[in-house]
Amino acid sequence: MDSDTKKNTKTITGNTEINEETYSKGEHPNSLANLKPFPKGISGNPLGRPTKYESLKQSLNKLGEEETVDYWNKSQGTRKNQVLETIWKQAIKGEIKYVQLLAWLGCLDK
Repeated sequence: MDSDTKKNTKTITGNTEINEETYSKGEHPNSLANLKPFPKGISGNPLGRPTKYESLKQSLNKLGEEETVDYWNKSQGTRKNQVLETIWKQAIKGEIKYVQLLAWLGCLDK
């Protein structure tokens, strides 16, 4: 931009201010001063957005680690292990959605 489009104006307080109307969107010097590009391959937000259901996730994980027992007080394992075993049992029975899940996760690969 040439010097005619960037005009400094004196205000009543004596401060020199840049006339914002002469700059197109995104080209104001104040906007450009804060821009610090990240190196290629590095994110500016490494942790990302916090998950929406973090407290629910923590509660479910706590319950998943609990060991359950049957009617005769025999250990059934943790709830997480029971779910994993159920997925495998259903896949062995031929339930296609469980077979697809295991294949998609790569559990059926060598």
